Amino acid sequence: MKMPSRPRLSPLLIALLLPPALLLAACQTGNDRADGNLLPAQAEAGTVWQGDHSSAAERAYVVARDSGEWAALWARVGEPAPASLPGGRMAVAVFLGPRDTAGYGVAIDSVQQTGADLIVGYRETVPGPAQAVALNRTSPYAIRLLPSAAGTPKFVRGK
Repeated sequence: MKMPSRPRLSPLLIALLLPPALLLAACQTGNDRADGNLLPAQAEAGTVWQGDHSSAAERAYVVARDSGEWAALWARVGEPAPASLPGGRMAVAVFLGPRDTAGYGVAIDSVQQTGADLIVGYRETVPGPAQAVALNRTSPYAIRLLPSAAGTPKFVRGK
């Protein structure tokens, strides 16, 4: 017995429905999450920057809440800021400092308001003993843009 075929959505219909669906999904990623995490469920374009090469000469943890701090943060990266710090936003950043080889990295996993503290969770990637890595100096960094929040920043390395 031949099964009836399922109706297919035309590419034009998909193209018309996808942007509104994505917009609705983005609207649902506010900071009202039950777990208290201030980061959206998925990173939006222009809210996360990571790289292997920064100008940071040492490990540093940075919070930018105004335009001066935003400019200083990007000076550590060694690049001009991609845009001005949006109103109602702040940035958190982790700079690992110089490393002798490739294979190192950093990512900011969570930011939570806990009483008077702003807990920034991050994870580092290090090359394994058998991993082949390029012998070039790196200085990894990660920056996350998030809704402004008061609190004393505390950076916590996860596993």
